[in-house]
Amino acid sequence: MSKFWRIAYHEYSRHVFRRRFLLALFSVPLVMVFMVVLIIVIIRMDSNPTPIGYIDHSGLLANSIPQPAAKWPERTVPMRAYTDETSAKADLQAGKLQVYYIIPEDYLQSGQAVQIYLKEPKGIATQQFDAFLTANLLANQPAEIANRLLDGSNLIVQSTDKSREASQDRFINILLPLLAGILFIVGMSTSSGYLMQAVVEEKENRTMEIMVTSVSPGQLMSGKVIADIAIGVTQLLVWAIFIILALVIGKNYIPFLSGLKFSGEMVGVIIAVMVPAFIMISGLMAAVGATVSEGSEGQQIMGLFTIPIWLPYILIAVFIQHPNSPLAIALSFFPLTAPMTIALRIGFTTIPTWQVIVSVIILVLSAIGAVWLVGRAFRLGMLRYGQRLHWKEIFSHQRV
Repeated sequence: MSKFWRIAYHEYSRHVFRRRFLLALFSVPLVMVFMVVLIIVIIRMDSNPTPIGYIDHSGLLANSIPQPAAKWPERTVPMRAYTDETSAKADLQAGKLQVYYIIPEDYLQSGQAVQIYLKEPKGIATQQFDAFLTANLLANQPAEIANRLLDGSNLIVQSTDKSREASQDRFINILLPLLAGILFIVGMSTSSGYLMQAVVEEKENRTMEIMVTSVSPGQLMSGKVIADIAIGVTQLLVWAIFIILALVIGKNYIPFLSGLKFSGEMVGVIIAVMVPAFIMISGLMAAVGATVSEGSEGQQIMGLFTIPIWLPYILIAVFIQHPNSPLAIALSFFPLTAPMTIALRIGFTTIPTWQVIVSVIILVLSAIGAVWLVGRAFRLGMLRYGQRLHWKEIFSHQRV
């Protein structure tokens, strides 16, 4: 057992502490930080703090209250009252105003105002003036009514059988399974690729012949598979923590994310299907490495596994319209497409419990089969220096 853990630790540290792995590990968070900083800079540049003027002929703003404070990174635009258009126009031409509004006497009936500018103002500025008008229109209303009107409406579209519904909040919560699926694919491709490449390299340079003199083939491959899973978990954990923190913080500043909710049931289902799927794919990649004679050949075969994994994303339009269709259910039961299909479907509908259980059982059995397969392929192919092991031999060979 100690040899098994030594192999696992050696394989884990050999890959995790490499410069290219650390670069890949932190590149995604760094890219996301750069994108967030870029978005903040763009918002700050679009948020012009130059005052907005207004000439009120309706009396609505005689005792005006300020507009709600803008959420960071937007900058609050001051509102400046004028008694006549001449002074407002002069300040506009002098650059002291970015725009001014003329509110006519019949504004409460018509709801129309005149906007005058030299250069069209950004949308953020006009939104703040709209919020300024709205706040004053609702000043005499009870607080609960004013808050309800300021919150706006949330329209929910529901199917006749109530199996599907779409709303702004529902759409936002699709982000979690989508991100989980993408992280799974990237992490699986990276860590499984490491394992396959390591097996091929050790087979090419005949390191295996030396190692099997002191450890059993079962200990060797079990240690490698455990290390591969740990590598993938390390990568996914770092990315997941960063993304979750970004989403939690972003909820406070980005209105688009304000309805984001983390469902424990959703997280549990995603983990239940992705863990055995990860073990299964790792085993298949290791088996590929044990059967091929060159690393480039293994990379080509690896594409045969990645195409089915991406298939649910190609069919995402079908899942949006028919998340409980026979095609969606069938892909939920096929091992290579099950993790992505379940992740997408759970974002659009409520998946029956029996389908989740059947999918998890199939994935667990597939993971066990993949581990058995890699052990058998390794035993048959570890001493075949420069030779390719055919898959037919793995299943037809009786004695190993």
